Amino acid sequence: MTLFGEIVLPVFVLIAVGFAAARRGLLGAEGVRALSDAAFLIFMPALLFGAIARVDFDRLSPGAAFAYYAAGLPLFAAVLLVQAMRGRGAASATIHALGAVFGNTVMLGIPVVRLAYGETGLAFLLTIIAWHALIFLSLGTLVLESSSLDRPRDDARPWSGLSAHLLQVARSALIHPVVLPILAGLAWSATHWPLPVPLDRALAMLGAAAAPLCLVLLGASLAQFELRAGLRTATALTALKSALFPLLVWSTGNWILRVEPLPLAVATVAAALPTGANVYLFAQRYRTQVGEVSATIALSTIAAALALPWLLYRLPAAAL
Repeated sequence: MTLFGEIVLPVFVLIAVGFAAARRGLLGAEGVRALSDAAFLIFMPALLFGAIARVDFDRLSPGAAFAYYAAGLPLFAAVLLVQAMRGRGAASATIHALGAVFGNTVMLGIPVVRLAYGETGLAFLLTIIAWHALIFLSLGTLVLESSSLDRPRDDARPWSGLSAHLLQVARSALIHPVVLPILAGLAWSATHWPLPVPLDRALAMLGAAAAPLCLVLLGASLAQFELRAGLRTATALTALKSALFPLLVWSTGNWILRVEPLPLAVATVAAALPTGANVYLFAQRYRTQVGEVSATIALSTIAAALALPWLLYRLPAAAL
């Protein structure tokens, strides 16, 4: 009951708050859009920069991260490829790929891993979190920004046009409100300087509001869409995120990379976490697949509520 009551159930409560607020007219479509922009441009960058700037990567073993991304990156690419073969646009394919691999590693992952594996397990999770947004969100941003730009014209200097196109894509990706704070956080972490106390507390306050706000907005979006229309997509993405991804992580870490039991357990639990609210923010930002993503986050959270207790029961015996 501790895991569900103290960690999983509050997620459903926040989603329900947003759902009720939208149904009662307290949060309309314009209000959701404005709050989503605020979360995307203010609160999430503060959370990302603060979390990464505080981590001393020199002291952490990379085993958990190796297992997680050795499975996650091929899965991300495979979903993109399958969606492209099915004729999906770049934006839709990218949102689906993110939904299959990008998990709620902060709001759910941190308390779950801390409760199950203590501070040592939490340190392994931080190696995953530190690169989580940088890798997946940066890749997603690169694909989305690239698809939103016109292709270079086939003129007398095609390489010049291609170079200009690639430079514009890189610029759009680097100044993105998700990628930029991640890079800034990595740069600060590399200096080994502590954050000034006023800045640290301000970032902590802004970052603490990010995840609850995203979940409330998610609930509000659920009230605005016919979820049955996106249930098929949500079911498929939930199967990839909640079943296939953790299985791939455990198999890769156990049989190929030979990762130690504790970091392997942390990586597997991290892969089994539900789809993260950042994917919803991306869908809102680019105005694509919002209903499907909302349904996926809700459905994968239900799946995690059922799967995580069993997974934590099975893994600690070999991990501790």
